Amino acid sequence: MRHFNPLFVFSVLVLFTNCSGQTNSAVEAQKFANEISEKTAVPGEAPNGNLYMKAVINGKQWTADRLIPDEDARSSNYHVNGSANGTTIAFYVSTSHIKVGDVHKFGESNAADFMTDDENVFYGGRTGNFEVTKVDEAGFEGKFYFDATSARAPAKFAVTEGVLRFPWARRKSVQ
Repeated sequence: MRHFNPLFVFSVLVLFTNCSGQTNSAVEAQKFANEISEKTAVPGEAPNGNLYMKAVINGKQWTADRLIPDEDARSSNYHVNGSANGTTIAFYVSTSHIKVGDVHKFGESNAADFMTDDENVFYGGRTGNFEVTKVDEAGFEGKFYFDATSARAPAKFAVTEGVLRFPWARRKSVQ
């Protein structure tokens, strides 16, 4: 579900109202509206060959359309984060001495994050894991699953068949 920024909508309406049919004014108004849109857009990148996240949530296919690669090259914990259709999945992957076959179990101190726009509730995935399936110079790949629950809501979300690929943060390399 996509939400419009009220400031953006108001700005566009005001600018187009003041254009009074002049082509140059309309072009300038559109440029200004595009600038506002860029500043208020959800951060992240679109999926590509080196950046993706997919899963099945409660039996329905989900593919992230916005991903936020970790930019902190100093940390040995890489934060993967993907969102689409009002649902966000995020968790940390330990990249210190990362190798194919490493399994990172989710738990109380390392829960996967799961959020939806439908509710104002934050869910935690404390069961399941992330398994590293590929490591190369460009980044890492893996598969994941978890059950997301919250003490504040009765809903449960089974996240299965998860796969992802994320690039290394700047200056981070395979060790």
